[in-house]
This record gives sequence, C-alpha cells and structure tokens, in this order.
Amino acid sequence: MTDTLDPDDFRFGPADRLADVDPSATGSFADEDAAEEATAQGARELARRQLMLEAHGTRGLLVVMEGMDAAGKDEAIHHVMSAVDPGSGSATAFSSMSEAEARHPFLWRASRALPARGELAVFNRSYYDQVVGDRVSPERLERQHLPAEVEAGAETGALWADRLRQIRDWERYLGENGVRVVKLFFHVSNGEQRRRLIERTERPEKRWDFSRADVEKRRDWDAFLEAYERAFQATSTEAAPWHVLPADRKWFSRAAAAAVILGALRDLHDDFPEPDDDHRELLAWGRKELGADG
Repeated sequence: MTDTLDPDDFRFGPADRLADVDPSATGSFADEDAAEEATAQGARELARRQLMLEAHGTRGLLVVMEGMDAAGKDEAIHHVMSAVDPGSGSATAFSSMSEAEARHPFLWRASRALPARGELAVFNRSYYDQVVGDRVSPERLERQHLPAEVEAGAETGALWADRLRQIRDWERYLGENGVRVVKLFFHVSNGEQRRRLIERTERPEKRWDFSRADVEKRRDWDAFLEAYERAFQATSTEAAPWHVLPADRKWFSRAAAAAVILGALRDLHDDFPEPDDDHRELLAWGRKELGADG
C-alpha cells in the first residue's frame, strides 16, 4: 500500500540539504514487487480521487516534477497520467524556451499550461529552470532581452532572489485561487545517472533520447545541485512544498511520487459532492424516465 509511505517523509524545508538525502533509499519496501504493487494500488485510488477533483470542480492540482537528466521523471509521469482521465488531466514538457517565449516574463509559458479548477496537470520540468538552468549558465539570459539593470542582478544575486520571491508569490496566488501546487524532485546519484546515460547509447528503444547536452551537463553536476538546493530552500512553503524523492531505484521513486500526489488529492476532497436539490430532482426524473424503480 502507498499508505506505507508518508509524504511528509520526503518534504524538503528551508534548512534541509540535498546531501542528507540518500538517492538509493527504498523506504520500508521489502523489494521491487512490493513497491510496484503499492504503485498499482496508488494508481487505482488516484483515478478515483481525480474523478472527485473533477466532480467538485472547485480546485485544481499542479504537480511540478524536476530532476537531473535520466532521473526517472518521464516514467513517473507515464504512471500518473495512465490513471488520469485525459479529459481533465494534462502533462506538459518544458524544453528550452523558444525565441518568442524568451521575450515574455519567465512565468508566462507556465501560466498558459495551468490546470483549470477540476483538473490535474503535470509539469515535466518547469519555471524552476529559470532559477536553476539560468543560474548555472547565465549566458542564457542574453536571449531573454532583459532590461540591463535586471540582467546585471545575475552577478550580484539580486536576479535570483527576485525570481525566487516571484515564484513564491505566484505559487501562493495559485493556492489562494484554488490551485494546489505540489513539487517533486527526483534525486538521482551521479553514478546512477551515468549508468542510465550509457544505457541510452546501447539500447535501440533509448538511443533516440540521447543528446550531447545529457553528457555536457554532467560537468556542472555540483553547480546544478547547489542551484536546486537554493531554489528548494527558498520556495518550499506550507502552501507549495517541495518533496525530494530518492530516485536511484525507479520503482521506489514511482511509489513515492504516487504517495505524495495521493496525499495532496486526499487533502483537497474527502468524497464525491452531494447533489443539490436541483440535481436530486434531475436524478429522480432520470430514474423515472428510465424505469429504474419498476
């Protein structure tokens, strides 16, 4: 059962460090089979809870997934979305900004993919790239055409502090307008990522997904983890917490992701909504017309 995993065990607070999270941890699961069964059970409940979300129609859920390349986000998204009604769920993968996107404020493209009330949306990478990727490679700022005084803040740190504050404000705004934000970081070790990237070069079904950037980013491994850590410490709030999931074992990170997402859905609604008087009248009429009561 996914109930054996407590979402709070993965929460990352302002004083926490990524170095203190073991990427190879597997919790209380005896083996992979136990974790896969938990994930399958979680998917079944997730489907029911997502229907509750849609039935109420008053709240939305945004799940942000971040991680280094080959951390297992894609597989986790597949497991989550396979249980979701396509009509009220979506998954958006954010790659490098287009020229048009780069000329907008950095939260613009994310705002266009937000879930409506009654919907669940998953972001595969996100607006956090603008406080992680841009921070590690500040030369990327050139194509964003920022005002000179704003871009100068990349060196002083003011730009990153401002963007992190803007993210906190935006995520609070979403919560106050009915969209719950849950953020997951798939924490894979350097050695396991290397193994997975080598596997990509060898297996026909994975070779197409290999890129030069996968390897080049490894040179900045420590800088990426430092940027992620700073972002998490600054933006993990009660309203929009970060959860760091050990990801060296994909079967465990999938079970952990299911547990965290289920926890958020349980917090939103306990059950399906009770029909109001007008809907009860409609139901009674329908039963009469269909001869349901003999």
